[in-house]
Amino acid sequence: MPEIIDAHTHIFPDRVADHAVERLGELYDATPVRRPVLSELIAEMDASGVSRAVSAPVSTRPDQVPSINDCALGMVEHPRMIPFGTLHPHFEDVPGEIDRLLTGGILGVKLQPFFQGFDFDDPRAAEMFDAIGDRLVVLMHGGQEIIPISPVIPNPEALARLLERHPRLRMIVAHMGGYDMWDGVNAHLMGLPVYFDLSYTLDRAPDQLIMDTCSRHGWERIVFGSDFPWMSQTQALAGLRRLSLDDATFAAVASGNLKRLLGIDR
Repeated sequence: MPEIIDAHTHIFPDRVADHAVERLGELYDATPVRRPVLSELIAEMDASGVSRAVSAPVSTRPDQVPSINDCALGMVEHPRMIPFGTLHPHFEDVPGEIDRLLTGGILGVKLQPFFQGFDFDDPRAAEMFDAIGDRLVVLMHGGQEIIPISPVIPNPEALARLLERHPRLRMIVAHMGGYDMWDGVNAHLMGLPVYFDLSYTLDRAPDQLIMDTCSRHGWERIVFGSDFPWMSQTQALAGLRRLSLDDATFAAVASGNLKRLLGIDR
């Protein structure tokens, strides 16, 4: 059996997890499958057969960046976790924080413009993306939220323009390039040098749509993800297995593509 790595999970420190669940539950009208803390994620991984997981924190304010990254840096040596950090374009020293993350062994950052309150036309966002370059992998939210919002900042067309302006970026666009904006994904992102993760699409989007989109984009740029705690890893893996991929493609999506992108050799 190939290793399975979940490229998209969310956990919080124990002291703030319940508040985060309450706030996000009000926003999304969704119930988490487990309490989103490290111990419960590990229990979920043990139950589902997931070997390792990327944790993807988001700083909703610039002043949160250092403390969130302190937590991420504290997980670097955890054998089951691949912690990503966070950045915010209005943080006072983005280049310095990138250096701190890289020195500490962090491989990527998660960005969510809706929660973070910025758009791609913000000059400071452009400075942030220039500073990131190809040094860190960017896991970028793509498309709609669980509860529809307007406007959608990381829509497929805007993401394509972002990649054109910052061609060095190594980016994973979450939710198969743009949740519930599939026509836009096909029109603007298909075949571009960007990865898609499958978080919150397996068992949510039709299987044939997933097959068609991923086949057109190229399975070599698709990575498995669940969006824990908003979907269980068992449910997401059942959806992936239902696609009946050949063994080599399944292994690539389950972990091989992500390891290549992150430069992980184990």
